[in-house]
Amino acid sequence: MNKAVCYLRIGPQEHEPDEKAMRAQEASISAYCRSVSLDAILTVRDDRVAGAIPLTHRLGGRDLLKVVESGGVGHVVIWKLDRLFRSADEILLYLSAWTALGLTLHVTDMGGAPIQSDTEEGEIFRRTTAELAVLEPSLTSERTRTDIALKKSNRFSYGVTPYGYDLVGNQLNPNRVEQEVLAQVRTWRENRWSLRKIADELNRTGVATKQVARGGRQARWYASTVRYLLGNTLHEEKNGIF
Repeated sequence: MNKAVCYLRIGPQEHEPDEKAMRAQEASISAYCRSVSLDAILTVRDDRVAGAIPLTHRLGGRDLLKVVESGGVGHVVIWKLDRLFRSADEILLYLSAWTALGLTLHVTDMGGAPIQSDTEEGEIFRRTTAELAVLEPSLTSERTRTDIALKKSNRFSYGVTPYGYDLVGNQLNPNRVEQEVLAQVRTWRENRWSLRKIADELNRTGVATKQVARGGRQARWYASTVRYLLGNTLHEEKNGIF
C-alpha cells in the first residue's frame, strides 16, 4: 500500500514566520513522497503547538492516529522527528506499534538524509532509540538544567521571580532597589562577613525579602537565603549591575 498520511507541526515560538516554516516542511515532505512514489492522501497540521505536548493531546495528532488506526494508509511521513515526537520513549512506543501494523514511518530529514523504518538503517535507528529511551530520564534532567541556565543568561522567567528582578511578561527586569541590596550583600561578603551576620543585618534594617511567610507576614532573611543570592548565576555582575 503506497497511501501515506503526512504530518506537519509549527511550535508556538518558531524563529521563522509560521507560514514560511510550514511551507518549508510541506515542500520537503512533498518532494520526498514524489521521489519514493508515495500517494499522500492526507496532510495533517498542528499550528503553534509545542513539541512537549503529547501526540494524543494535539488536534492534528489525534487526527493522525485515527487515520493510522483506520488502516487506510501504509505510511506516515514527517519532516523531522521532533515535529511528531517529544521523547525517545514516545518514538519507540509508536514505532513498535506501527511496525506491528505493517506501517512504515518516513523521516525526510534525519541529519540531512531521509530514513524509513522498514529498512536496515531504520532497524538500527529503532535499536538506538530503545537505548536512548533507557537513558532519557537523566538526559531530561540535564536538558532541564541547561534550559534554566539559558533562561537565566537571557533573563527570561524560569520559575519563582528571583530577588533583584521584577517579572514583566516573561522577561526579568532589574529591580533597582533590590539590585542595590544585592550589591551591598556582595560587599559585606567580600569584607568577610558571615552569611548569618549578613542575614541578621538585613533583618535588623528591615530589608524586605521576595517571599511572604504564613499569615501574610514578611519572610525573614536566613543564611541559606543569602547563600542562594550569592550563588545564583543570574546575580553575576553584568553591565554594572547584578
